[in-house]
Amino acid sequence: KIPNLTSDGTDKKAKAVCKPLGLSVRGTGGEHTPIGADGTVDISPRARLFIKERDIIAALYTGIQNLMKEEQAAPPRGQ
Repeated sequence: KIPNLTSDGTDKKAKAVCKPLGLSVRGTGGEHTPIGADGTVDISPRARLFIKERDIIAALYTGIQNLMKEEQAAPPRGQ
């Protein structure tokens, strides 16, 4: 959950963090689904073919670290 980054009702801030790492941000129902009202999102690799598992894990690890830093730095939801 990243409620502070999604407090505007969009996933734009999260996508800005994830895109350079080759990660996608989606709603939990999959592609083209809205993010959760509580800031719940699904983070997954954009590439589906010709990518090694170690590269996927490394990108996810870095992406989640970066998202958590941005989440903590963002103003609390409702402010």
